[in-house]
Amino acid sequence: MTDATTEAVHSEGPSVSGHAEDPSAFGWLNTTDHKRIGRMFIACSLLFAMAGAVADLAVRFDLASANGHTVLNADVFVQVFTFTRDALVLGMLIPLFLGIAIYVVPLQVGAPNVAFPRAAAAGFWGWLVSFGVLIGAYLGNGGPAGGWDDGVDLHLLAVAGLVLSLLVGAICVATTTLTMRAPGMYMDRTPPFAWSALVTASMLVVSLGVVLGQIVILYIDHRYGRFFADGNYGIWSRIDWMYRTPQLFIYVVPVLGVATEIMLAAARRWVFEPLALYFTIGLVGLFGFGAWANFGITTEGADIVDGLEGIVLVGLYAGALAGTMGLLALLGFTVWQGRNWPRPSTAVLAAVGAGQIIAVAALFGLIGAAVDWLQVAGRGIDGNAPLSMTTWVTGQQSLLIYGAGLLGALAALHWWAPKIWGKKLSELAGLGSFVLIGGGAFLAWLGPLLSGAFTEQPQFVYHDPLLTTRYAGLVDTSGAEGLSILGAIGVIVVLAGVALLALNLLVSVVLGKGADAPADPWNGLTPEWLLESPPPLGPSQTLTELSSGTPLLDAAMNGNGSPIGLETDDAAREEVPA
Repeated sequence: MTDATTEAVHSEGPSVSGHAEDPSAFGWLNTTDHKRIGRMFIACSLLFAMAGAVADLAVRFDLASANGHTVLNADVFVQVFTFTRDALVLGMLIPLFLGIAIYVVPLQVGAPNVAFPRAAAAGFWGWLVSFGVLIGAYLGNGGPAGGWDDGVDLHLLAVAGLVLSLLVGAICVATTTLTMRAPGMYMDRTPPFAWSALVTASMLVVSLGVVLGQIVILYIDHRYGRFFADGNYGIWSRIDWMYRTPQLFIYVVPVLGVATEIMLAAARRWVFEPLALYFTIGLVGLFGFGAWANFGITTEGADIVDGLEGIVLVGLYAGALAGTMGLLALLGFTVWQGRNWPRPSTAVLAAVGAGQIIAVAALFGLIGAAVDWLQVAGRGIDGNAPLSMTTWVTGQQSLLIYGAGLLGALAALHWWAPKIWGKKLSELAGLGSFVLIGGGAFLAWLGPLLSGAFTEQPQFVYHDPLLTTRYAGLVDTSGAEGLSILGAIGVIVVLAGVALLALNLLVSVVLGKGADAPADPWNGLTPEWLLESPPPLGPSQTLTELSSGTPLLDAAMNGNGSPIGLETDDAAREEVPA
């Protein structure tokens, strides 16, 4: 691993950027404090999660009838379908964990603030405004396959704004982890969540930059020529890869970091081979960069799953599966070594469940890619890859977005709520959210998975949006309608779980009914638990000198009551949370 990075700036003023934080409500508008920026990302992304799930519910109810559209109509069906992906990925999955990282990572690595705090704030406001523009484009019949040409252009600009804003936030997180670690903390001693955030941020910079390039090409083509993208109908097939596996594995890498933090704290031990832990987390992110393969799968010919290229796609899923299973094995062995079985709290249950869901998603992605490759390669390039053209893909998306994403968020919010808001969330409500989100995600996955595998229920927009007019003849008496209802019921249950989580946050945090939290309510291991809950606005006046990402564990192991590499002077300690 690399040597310790340069020492973070020790500011004598109230802010690293020279901007004094306004404690009033107006201060939220011009804030450059990573703690406020992170909270705003978290709150808004949960609202957009519910909006995306409601749209997804409308689509699934429409698919439950072969006789015609029951909720939507043929003109807006495709646009609502694409909006669900925009909202659930660019509106919820990526920004939710980005917000948690912006808040937590600087505290974990001993930085006074996130790198480029003004850019991080601009990233949030750019993301929020872009999402508003996106909704306006859809309302004006301007999404992919929309009838308002200027609205289609507006949709492309809105997606570009979302992607660019999230890229700015990712760069801030990556730079914080790479260059603002406390003196003495090496990369291979950073806390697991900070490492997972760095992996995701790095892969977002590499992959979402490709999206921006494609959007530029699509915008120019649609506005001035319409030779490349076949008008409105060719847009979605060239950007949908960022909403599908294996690309989705990049977005849920922070879930693995959350699970690792919680399980190691429960076990009160570090893994026997730390480098293996970092390697397995990085492996999932690395093998998630397979989005280039999806366009070939979803168009005529399916060349990418034919011959040797198909082995590459199968290998991507196999690598993600190996990384996830390796990490879960390391954590399981560590808990077994310590014989310190974790108490079944919301954070622990959700973390374990989310980690296992990622493994299941990788396994079924591997099965689907292998089946597609074997069938297409066996008959040449005369047809499309079978499963990738069906709701099998929706099942994988549901498992990673609703299952891994929301359960991982539930675990993270219950774990870090004391540090973010100074209040504990209700365990009873948290367990209810765990049951609802976990059970709903299972149904939302199972229905489309079975429908794609056994009824070949199509996914319309990946091939031909006008296929909806022939839907009745394709799935009549096939059983696809009943399986679509099963998936819709799952989304309803997930919505109930997210609503309960939002209610828990409202009552415990906004209304102040949650129990006041001490600095370290969970016997955590990582540096943020050395600070008061929540840390005050503005950067720390004196940064803690860290040589490890688990100072509290090091202190317990040494038995001297003082973490390794930390100042032991009482007066210095009192200044840490300032």
